[in-house]
Amino acid sequence: MKNFILLISLFSLSRSITFAQGIDPVLQGMLSTKLDSMLKAMKIKSLSAAIQFNDAKIWADAKGISAIDPIVAPTTNDAYLMGSIVKTITSAYILKLQEKNLLNIDDPISKYLDTIEFINPNATIRQLLQHTSGFYDVLSNPECSQAMLSNQSFIWDYYDLVSTFIKAPLFQPGARWSYSNTNYFLLGLIIKKVTRNDYFIEFRNNIFTPLVLKSIAIPAHETMNNPVAHAWMDITGDMVTEDAHDFYFNYLSLNSVAGSAGGYYSTPSDISKWMRTYLRGDFVSKTLVEEAKKTIPASGSQGGAYGLGLMKNTFSGQLAFGHGGDLVYSASSWYFPALDISITVCGNDQKFNSWTLLPVVNELLKTYNLWKVIAASENVIKENIELIINSNYITDKLTFNLTGYQISDDLKIDIQSIQGNKVYSEKINSSNQSKSIDISNLASGLYILSVKNSNTILQSKKIVKN
Repeated sequence: MKNFILLISLFSLSRSITFAQGIDPVLQGMLSTKLDSMLKAMKIKSLSAAIQFNDAKIWADAKGISAIDPIVAPTTNDAYLMGSIVKTITSAYILKLQEKNLLNIDDPISKYLDTIEFINPNATIRQLLQHTSGFYDVLSNPECSQAMLSNQSFIWDYYDLVSTFIKAPLFQPGARWSYSNTNYFLLGLIIKKVTRNDYFIEFRNNIFTPLVLKSIAIPAHETMNNPVAHAWMDITGDMVTEDAHDFYFNYLSLNSVAGSAGGYYSTPSDISKWMRTYLRGDFVSKTLVEEAKKTIPASGSQGGAYGLGLMKNTFSGQLAFGHGGDLVYSASSWYFPALDISITVCGNDQKFNSWTLLPVVNELLKTYNLWKVIAASENVIKENIELIINSNYITDKLTFNLTGYQISDDLKIDIQSIQGNKVYSEKINSSNQSKSIDISNLASGLYILSVKNSNTILQSKKIVKN
């Protein structure tokens, strides 16, 4: 139990169940194979993932183990704890209230909150959203953990929580960045002050119901619509994780405390749908989304930059905005503006946190990008350019002939592996219309030879290294 107390104070048989209606079966297979390989490499209990594509279709898959007695595999219908991904919901709703002229994020919090010791009334809502308030994180107070464990069914009020466990601030508002869940507890109180409803009522009525996000719910205040993937954690402190579902799902004091900072469960599909809906500008205006995406240096956050409830990161050269979440479960969700897709990965194993899910997000992204190349292979996008190869099946040397282009086209030749890794790249000049490339050192398998202009694939062909 000692290890678990430390964990919450920080707060920060494989089977495939696939949902992918209307999606290319080749892409489904590639993504599911990649997810399965990551599960095996990590040795995590389960991984559940979803991608919403730019046509709004969703691929989802779940692999691994939920329960073991009897053995139950996770499904795409199972909800996982979102953790701090909830902060994207809370921050988005604060921006929605600004859009309705019910508050301004540059208002001092004293306009909406009663006096609380150690809470500087001059701090602004923006500083709460951005984690630049300097407020002590009440979840790092050991007495908070002890209080939750001593009465696990107690539902906490945020005024009581903050006023009971707050300590002196770390710095003056605006001085620097420091992640604190207290900021998002106070935002929950501001929502109640402005709307006269608790945040969970506002979220249900104005986000989850109209956007048809049926799986998102908080057990301390609502009934779950979906089954829940079991949490695996070290309850006894013996360094061995076990199925702790009965304890953890009914740990309502912790769930009520996490609340607007991280207390909701959801399927990865609904998380991906939410993230794409919000960051496309379909929930609040694009202007406010751009405001949320303005980041400051945030050493210690994923990507090292933090906006208004958003992290900024880069995966395989692609800019992304999103958030991670950790509270026994782990979750990671990111939106890629250039591709207009969102990728979410969730786990149910305490030994893994949201940082360890970042490579899974990256591998799914690379797999999707590779599928786009494969789907475009043999297609001609620029008709005056002709790419001819000596054979699709190569042992040692690949010979190609490229004609019909101008030097001003600024072309290059790339070879990419089926895993999405670039293994060869060279700019085209007047001397290499015909060229042989030594590929004897490449592993056997499928590769894609592409002619590119900047990042646009003009022509591509499949090649097989024997």
